[in-house]
Amino acid sequence: MQRLALVGPGRWGRILVESVQGVSKTVIFTQAVARSPAKAAEWCAAQGIALSDDLTTVLSDPQIDGVVLATPHSQHKDQIMQVAQAGKDLFCEKPIALTLADAKTALQEVKNAGIVFAAGHNRRFLPVVERMKTMITSGDLGTILHIEGNMSSHVGFDEIYTSDMWRVAPGESPAGGLGAAGIHVIDAMIHLLGPVTSVIAQSDRLVHKINHDDITSMLLQFDNRATGYVTTMTATAPIFRMQVFGERGWLELRGANDLIWKSVEGKRQEWSFPNISTERKQLEAFAEAIQSRGAYPISIEDIINGIAVFEGVLASLSIDKRITL
Repeated sequence: MQRLALVGPGRWGRILVESVQGVSKTVIFTQAVARSPAKAAEWCAAQGIALSDDLTTVLSDPQIDGVVLATPHSQHKDQIMQVAQAGKDLFCEKPIALTLADAKTALQEVKNAGIVFAAGHNRRFLPVVERMKTMITSGDLGTILHIEGNMSSHVGFDEIYTSDMWRVAPGESPAGGLGAAGIHVIDAMIHLLGPVTSVIAQSDRLVHKINHDDITSMLLQFDNRATGYVTTMTATAPIFRMQVFGERGWLELRGANDLIWKSVEGKRQEWSFPNISTERKQLEAFAEAIQSRGAYPISIEDIINGIAVFEGVLASLSIDKRITL
């Protein structure tokens, strides 16, 4: 059983903990660190988690096998370096940094320390995405031509964004839903098609009163010369879909579980995969990497390429041109 410490017991941090606490046979959270412990005290007590405001003490605790960061994006670089220097294995929520330079600096510290590093791109762990990867790799689609995806929701419903939240603070979530949702689609596309080499983007605010764009889209070029299109909106009904087009047909993911295959000859197949907790699956993969000292399923190269795209989107928005990565 790998014992983890959570840094940042806010909304998403709690989702991560509750995905494994008391149900996983390989991972458990035993400690948490918060800037304002009083806000998380009741929840931590209910989860059987010791709470403090001192990360240094947690990092020196030999009873902690790994650390999970669910903190504001702008804090990740310094926290990654601090955890790496303490020699603790680390899981960091996406994006791991807001700039490519910061990501490379932090990951160099990870490499120097020789720790396990995991990035929180949980959509990769969906069985439907694994099936898409298998079909693409086996050549079922032939030469890949294009991929498109949309991950959107409405931040005025369910999790309601307000002007005092860190997620809408200047610099924390540039380009609307890019950091919260769009980056999931980008990572899945990198997983399926390989590295992205250029991007051009557009983003605007049509609906929100808060300073948060509600429509962001981008065109991608991949190293294999396929093209891509990503949309993320923060003012519409929830949707998650991806579609890959090849010379022999297309695959379409709808939601988290449904996959459709349509061949050029007209053959159509549909699959529905069982619901799983991707949060639990990624944390258990992290625990397995800690135990085996093996690599986490998402490579450092893919993580860096994802941050390069993230930075490229912002650069493109600033000059209204395509950015070569």
